[in-house]
Amino acid sequence: MNTYEIRELARRSGRSVYSNQQLANLISKPKSIAKVYASRLVQRGLAKRILRGRISFNEEDYVIATQLVEPSYVSLSSALLFHHLIKQVPAFVECVNTRNSRRLKKLGIVYHKVPPSLFFGYERHEMKGGYVFIADAEKALMDSVYLCSLPKKDVEEIRTKVNGAKLNAYVARYKGRGEKKLKKWLT
Repeated sequence: MNTYEIRELARRSGRSVYSNQQLANLISKPKSIAKVYASRLVQRGLAKRILRGRISFNEEDYVIATQLVEPSYVSLSSALLFHHLIKQVPAFVECVNTRNSRRLKKLGIVYHKVPPSLFFGYERHEMKGGYVFIADAEKALMDSVYLCSLPKKDVEEIRTKVNGAKLNAYVARYKGRGEKKLKKWLT
């Protein structure tokens, strides 16, 4: 199997970001051989090394962000921008996950940790030859309030533009730390 065939196989799978082990599984070869192929893919410009042991066949930041750390989805200001609820482009692609918070400055990605009970309200979208998980507008607003990333006046403005019933259902669904603040700001 040559590097062009590997790239096409990866593209057909729909996945864009691969660890060495995932690449080994894709091509049915040992991990040590997959590392060599990953290196050759990067050298030939067929893939981009995004972190040690990780390559991407896609340049789209949102796709890389949600496939690099799993499970995760794009939320907060990045999702609000995607849904055209804000105009200012955030400095980083902001994601939510159930693991530890993490800031990858070189990639321009920030991961925020939320409890597993808050990990819902996102959908899969096809984007530039890959897929991405993005919070719906109501969930992005809820995450923003939970993580204190928006001022109250912006929250009030955005709240008028989203589905109020869906937002109230999301807020009612959550029981835990921060529940009072969510109810106070969003209902």
